[in-house]
Amino acid sequence: MLDMTIPSDRPETQSSPQVADQDDDVIDLRAIFSTLWRGKWIILICALFGAVMGFLSASQIEPRYRATAKLLIGVPTADVLKNEGVMVQASFGSTTIQTHSEILKSSKLITRVIDQLNLQSHPEFLPKPKEQAKWWQFRPSVPVEVQEFMLNVGLKSPPGPPLPVEEIERRRRLALISRVTRGTSLSPVPESRVIAVSFTSGNPRLSASIANEITEQYLVDQLEGKLETTRSAAEWLAERVDQLQVKVNEAERAVEEAYARLSVDTGQSVEITQQQLQALNSSLAVTRNELSIKEAQFERLSRAVAEGRDLGALTEFRASSIVAGFRQEEVELLSNLATLEATVPEGHPARARLASQIEDVRKNIREEADRIVQAIQVDIEAMQATEASLVADVRALEDKAAEQARSTVEIRQLERQAEAGKVLYENLLSRLQETAAEESLQAPDARVLSPAEIPLGPLTSSARRTQYLTIIVGLFAGVGIVFLLDRLNNTFRSPQQLEQISGQNVLATIPLAGSRMKRYDVVRLLREKPNSSLSESIRNLRTSILFSNVDKPPKVIMFTSSVPREGKSTTSMLTALTSQQMGRSAIIVDCDLRMPALAKVLKVNDNDQGLLSVIDGTASIEDAVFTEPNTGLHVLMTKSSERNANINAADVLASHRFEELVKELGKTYDLVILDLPPTLVVTDARIVASMADAIIFAVRWDKTPRAAVLEGLRELTSLDAKLTGVVMTMVNESKAARYSYDGYGYYKGRYRDYYES
Repeated sequence: MLDMTIPSDRPETQSSPQVADQDDDVIDLRAIFSTLWRGKWIILICALFGAVMGFLSASQIEPRYRATAKLLIGVPTADVLKNEGVMVQASFGSTTIQTHSEILKSSKLITRVIDQLNLQSHPEFLPKPKEQAKWWQFRPSVPVEVQEFMLNVGLKSPPGPPLPVEEIERRRRLALISRVTRGTSLSPVPESRVIAVSFTSGNPRLSASIANEITEQYLVDQLEGKLETTRSAAEWLAERVDQLQVKVNEAERAVEEAYARLSVDTGQSVEITQQQLQALNSSLAVTRNELSIKEAQFERLSRAVAEGRDLGALTEFRASSIVAGFRQEEVELLSNLATLEATVPEGHPARARLASQIEDVRKNIREEADRIVQAIQVDIEAMQATEASLVADVRALEDKAAEQARSTVEIRQLERQAEAGKVLYENLLSRLQETAAEESLQAPDARVLSPAEIPLGPLTSSARRTQYLTIIVGLFAGVGIVFLLDRLNNTFRSPQQLEQISGQNVLATIPLAGSRMKRYDVVRLLREKPNSSLSESIRNLRTSILFSNVDKPPKVIMFTSSVPREGKSTTSMLTALTSQQMGRSAIIVDCDLRMPALAKVLKVNDNDQGLLSVIDGTASIEDAVFTEPNTGLHVLMTKSSERNANINAADVLASHRFEELVKELGKTYDLVILDLPPTLVVTDARIVASMADAIIFAVRWDKTPRAAVLEGLRELTSLDAKLTGVVMTMVNESKAARYSYDGYGYYKGRYRDYYES
């Protein structure tokens, strides 16, 4: 089973956008806590630094004193002018407290407090000398020569003209108002109409004086505002009463003149006209109803006559005595005809005579029906004439009624205007008298519930808050640095991460045998401790390679990487040794003709026979192959003595003789492992890729840049090479355990008893 269970630090999937969206929606709390635990020392150092800075800042804070006065908003006021009672409760809504708070902090009220207490001359608000500036406010002075040079070259603007005395005084005034406003704090007491007015300064007596003066000036402002409003209202009411008196007189005269004109112009009253119009409308409605009945009757009878229907079935024809006589005669003739048909043969003159008489009777019935229909039509025409006459009379009366209504509407409009003006005049006159009486009864809507007392000691919350705040800022800064460092990591720290980003299967993870072990010592460790974690990982790699194609297991396996020093040569050597230990013949070929490594791994003395000697035909395969004495592994190495400056490594590996050599080795050995140089350095791996049945790409844990890995894989996949998967090499198990809460580091650490130390 492969060791591919280390969780990704930053999961990034390419296989399915839907899966990616689901992963982004899930917050992995365990991964977050794992990241924070790894950076606990960074967070602790930042918190300690914040605590030190907070202590230094708090030590520089001057003692501050806060005095608080409480103000009750919305107290009842006396109003003897109302009938409900003497005391009237002030209105209090959801925005009342906020409104009064804005008034208490208004610049107008603060200005009155400053003038009343003469704060512009108080030492607390005088500008501090420059020598008393704090250490963190220190600014080095620029020499005069440097300032002149900066002015000459245009790096500094020349100073502007001096400000007028009035502007300087205005700015000082605004700064003083701003300082008093900043020192003032308002705190509404929950579930009450009380506002706590506080002032904080370095002088306890001054804090109490300003807090009390703010409440006092607020009450004065309330009273002055009411008096000013009352006076303004009285003046406006007096002016409006005079104007309305003139308008009421004019409106009453206009009503009298309109009544006089109406009595002369109209011959009858509006009521008589309305009664006549109502009677005509009733007659018109009756006439139209009878007309519609007659028209429907005419339509029905006309259609029955035209269609030749049985006229006896209709009530109008059946009610006619003439039609009834004809129908009685028709019945008798039909009875006689039926009697003759029983005794006289067809064609007899008597039967013909009776048939002719029956036809004449029926003709008479139809003619009588036509006369009845014509009579109804005449009635309809008469009713239509009556309707037209009534419509003309109604229209004439309507015109007359409309003319009278217009005159009446004008008169009523004038009456309403006169009445409205009179009512408004009387109301305003009454309000003018009440307003004149209210001016002497005005009182503020608030009162001081408790005045501010001189505080007994300074505030300590400011220094403590500063210390807490700097510690919290340090903690957040440490957390931010930890996550930033984690995000800036550009390597691979888990198989899942490598698999998701590269899109290739991770065949195995190879642990780091030791930070200072040579490659030969690693090979010796595999040989001497077959049950170690390293040996088990190599066996996992070999098994994954063989099972990558169950039907046809690969024989020629190529190992490569993106950049040098990825553990590629050591991993290929260990894979070959494991195959040899498991009873399968294997040979490893050092295809790095520029920097051969297998001779150094096995500590083999350099001689004249190697891979190049076999290719150029100066040595046979049997003579060039080195057999490792301890394991019996066969190695075909590239010797330094064989290399020639005139030999191109790419040409050698692309030659037909090298391809034939690989095929010959495949016939002799069960497994042929080709150790190729990195793909991003030279093109050797791309040349040999077509000769391999399986290609293994090595990636060093927490070392190889992601861009290099992806580019190296792209170099191979662009050739449609048989890329089997990637192997993560040189994994530091102790560090890997810190980068995951399960997976590789978790399980290997938990079940280490299975491995030989």
